[in-house]
Amino acid sequence: MTESLLRDNQSNHDAAVHTLAELLNADFGDWELATVRELAGSRPTWQLGKVYDGQVVVTPGCPGTDLVLDAGKLGFESTRYTFGQVPLLDHPYRSRPGGAAASRTAGLAQALAAVGDPVRYEDCGGALGLRWHGERHTVIFQSSRRGSNLWVHPVSPLHGGAAERAEAMRDGGRPGERESVLSYPSGATLVERRAAFGELYDAVVGRIGHPTLYGGSATGPGVRWRDERRLLALNGDRAGAWLEVHDTEELETEEHRTFKWGGPWNAEEPPDYTHLPYLWQLHRGGPGWSPSVYPGGRLAPDLGHLLEALTLLLGSLVEHLPPQVGLNWAGFVITHRNRDSVRVAFDPEAGLRVLRTDRAQEDSAERAEAMRAMGWRTRERWGWSTAFPETDEDFAERAARLIVDQLRADGVTLPGEECGLRDVTCNDSGTLDLYGAGIGR
Repeated sequence: MTESLLRDNQSNHDAAVHTLAELLNADFGDWELATVRELAGSRPTWQLGKVYDGQVVVTPGCPGTDLVLDAGKLGFESTRYTFGQVPLLDHPYRSRPGGAAASRTAGLAQALAAVGDPVRYEDCGGALGLRWHGERHTVIFQSSRRGSNLWVHPVSPLHGGAAERAEAMRDGGRPGERESVLSYPSGATLVERRAAFGELYDAVVGRIGHPTLYGGSATGPGVRWRDERRLLALNGDRAGAWLEVHDTEELETEEHRTFKWGGPWNAEEPPDYTHLPYLWQLHRGGPGWSPSVYPGGRLAPDLGHLLEALTLLLGSLVEHLPPQVGLNWAGFVITHRNRDSVRVAFDPEAGLRVLRTDRAQEDSAERAEAMRAMGWRTRERWGWSTAFPETDEDFAERAARLIVDQLRADGVTLPGEECGLRDVTCNDSGTLDLYGAGIGR
């Protein structure tokens, strides 16, 4: 290593150490913008930078080392923040552990570990991970395939025992270990389950940081903190939620086998979407070692199978996505022979909507009557739409049935072959994969 490179590394380490010390001694209070302004104003070396939609940039001492506070789950319009991030190291995308990136990460981790009394754990790629637990916030040094950062999370006043258990299982749990951490009251509604799981999720994130993969199945949410050796999952169903530890390779090999070899051989056999390990996953490049290989989806051989697939998928997105990503919206378009047929949009505040694009600005009386008879309710410019309130117990099935009826009217008989997906997204952030949609990309 050259002398100039050594000096550069030392300078970067000094800036990171100084920033870490400042963060450990800071009090973000209620994490509101006004409080952050007051905090920055009370620190002689701090500077408040630009305020964006849902974000504010703070320089806590060293120019060029910025803390970006983000509203996260609260949405772009919020001025209350839910986490902070200090980018420290950027790596070229790493296909495997080791190499120059690992050496740089190890050197930086060693310098940071001298500050305070952090919890040490083995992070992805064999790198050293560090956590500093304070009364009101947690600071974490975490790595991924693309970089190493400091993260700041508020400590939740709820589910402290579950959060501590998640940390213990994430760092030293053995494959097969499982522990229940949440039970819903008998008869809990979708809205109640969603709120309760969201509180648990926030507590765990406040202790160990953001997950590598967000997700959901037919039975419940499935959140994953993953490295190349160990996988911690926070799973759930209609009764409650639990933590479980897996050997990463063993679990994913079995799951990929289910996707590849499971399912019906033809339309006469029953669908198996309820048995898929997950119906959707969202990857946003967060901490952890993301998978190198992802499974294929389960294609629907006929419209009956598609009806079940969409019923389960829409139900899972509406119930399990908001606790993990808050007010972030999601959507996708189903195409038939490369032409848009139906658009699905879910906004946690506005609810689930299904839309049909129609180039005609007006309909004849007969056309409008036929559309309403199918299930379309609101005539909009360039199309029709129908809303499906989640307070209706059968909202997902009714939405799926409208989609299937429209595809049938379009002439679809083999949706897995004739249809496709496009514009699949969650808030235009990360990659949203719909493995259980019954339709491929």
